[in-house]
Amino acid sequence: MKHVGIIGFGNMGEALVNGLLKAKHDFEIGLSEKNEERIVKARERYGLPVFKDILHLVAASDMVILAVKPRDVEGVITSIEKANTRMKTTQGGIVSIVAGKETSFYRERLSVNNVARVMPNIAAKVGKALVGICFDEKADEEFKKNSILIAEALGRVIRVPEELMPAITGISGSGIAYALKFIEAMSMGGVATGIPYKQSLEITIQVLEGAIALLKESNKHPAEIISEVTSPAGTTIAGIEALEMGKFNSAVMEAIKSAANRAKELEA
Repeated sequence: MKHVGIIGFGNMGEALVNGLLKAKHDFEIGLSEKNEERIVKARERYGLPVFKDILHLVAASDMVILAVKPRDVEGVITSIEKANTRMKTTQGGIVSIVAGKETSFYRERLSVNNVARVMPNIAAKVGKALVGICFDEKADEEFKKNSILIAEALGRVIRVPEELMPAITGISGSGIAYALKFIEAMSMGGVATGIPYKQSLEITIQVLEGAIALLKESNKHPAEIISEVTSPAGTTIAGIEALEMGKFNSAVMEAIKSAANRAKELEA
C-alpha cells in the first residue's frame, strides 16, 4: 500500500480525495491543511487523518501531492526540505498541481528524481478534467504509473513533454473559462431574442452537448460539420458572418495564447 499525503484541501485537494476514494486504489490518504473549516470537512465527511504539521505528513508519506496556490509553494517546500529524508530513501516522490513550477524546481530543492507535474482544470471537481501530466526525465516507471493513477482521479489524462505544459494550461486549465464564457454569451443571445434566461441556458447546454456528441461520433473535422449545417444565404451563415465581424476565431486563439504565455512567464 502506498501512503499518499495531500498538502492543501481546497478545490483540487478535495477533488483528488473524491476521485481517489471512488477509484479505490491501494492508497492510504493523509492530508495537511491549516484552515479549520476544511480540517473538519476532511475528518467528518471523508474520515481522513489531517496533519496540521507538514513535517509529520511528509514523514508518513511515500508520495506527496502539492495542491496549494503558487504563492504558498515556497513555504511548503521549505517545510518539506526539513522532512524529506524518508522520501530520499524510498522510491516515493512529488506530484505537483502547482501552476508555474517546473519539475526541476522540486528536483533541485528536494533532491528527489521522482517528480510529476499535473495540470487539470476546474472540471476536476466532477471528475471530468482534461489533465496534462509530465515527469522529470529521471523519474522511475513505478512512480509514473502511480502518478497517472492519481491524475486519473481528476479526469482524462494526457501525457505531454514538459515544454507543452504552458500550452495545456492555456487550452485546458484556463480554457474551460472561455468555454463557459461562450455558454454565457449564447444564453444571453437567447435572452436578447426573447427566451427566458434559465430556458436559454438549458437550450445552450443541450446544443453544445449535441455538437460534442456529433463531433465524437462522426469523426469529422469541425469545419466539415459546419459546412453541412450552413445553407446559402441562410440563418447559420448570417450568424457566422457576425462572429467573423467580431473576430471570434482570432479572439479565442489569442485568449489561449495569452494564457499559455502567462503560464510560461510564471515558470521563469
